Amino acid sequence: MNNITMNTLPKDFKPLPIYLNTVCANYKQDYLTSPNGRDFHQILFVTEGEGILHYNGRVYNLKKGCAFFTSAYIPVSYYSTNQLVVAFLTVKGDAVDKLTKHFGVDGFLFRKLVDTEKYLADINAIISEYYTYKRESIISALAYSFYVNFFEPQAQEFNQIKEISLYIEKNFTKKLTLKKMAALYGISVSKLCHNFKSEFGYTVFEYILNLRLNYARNLILLNPKSKIKDIALSCGFDDMSYFCRAYKAKFGKNPSEDKI
Repeated sequence: MNNITMNTLPKDFKPLPIYLNTVCANYKQDYLTSPNGRDFHQILFVTEGEGILHYNGRVYNLKKGCAFFTSAYIPVSYYSTNQLVVAFLTVKGDAVDKLTKHFGVDGFLFRKLVDTEKYLADINAIISEYYTYKRESIISALAYSFYVNFFEPQAQEFNQIKEISLYIEKNFTKKLTLKKMAALYGISVSKLCHNFKSEFGYTVFEYILNLRLNYARNLILLNPKSKIKDIALSCGFDDMSYFCRAYKAKFGKNPSEDKI
């Protein structure tokens, strides 16, 4: 346990796009705090026990199957609450910055459940290559694949969220429910809500409301002779008092005041 492999590179080493810094398959984690971050990128996952992770004012519970990525110079701290054992791979190189941009990861990524057996097998393959042959190009390729495999599910989830947003844009005048949309795309309601807000910065219902209100205002401005009630109904509102309150909150005036 705590047998960390540290890559000691020769002086004439020409940095690869991604290269091994440290790797460990069985580390008894105590306490680590890094207010200014470290000069490497890290993926760490829990194999046993429990702990706590602090990042950007948020608290994450660590238990077996949890994993997280932190980019270089990202402040983070984590510690054991019950015999926390982890495995990790830290790397350096420009390729990681390109990967995070490609997969839409902004310096930090937390995943609640990963396949620890698979990740341990990948970690051990890197360790074996380092001690058996120490072929830097092979180690680099293995590390690159490790990071891609970790980021890929996140990209798939957020691509799915973008598909859901397009579905909403096409159907916002209809009655939409979280349960129906989640079932349609094979995702849980909680994950839909969490990922949608992470991607767009507001909730699903705030997104729908904004689309409906903007559309309603355009109709009012373009069709001043139309009845407000008819416009509200056509935009998906079945409660006139709610429509008027929401309209005024967004535009600063009642719907009738926008009639020319």
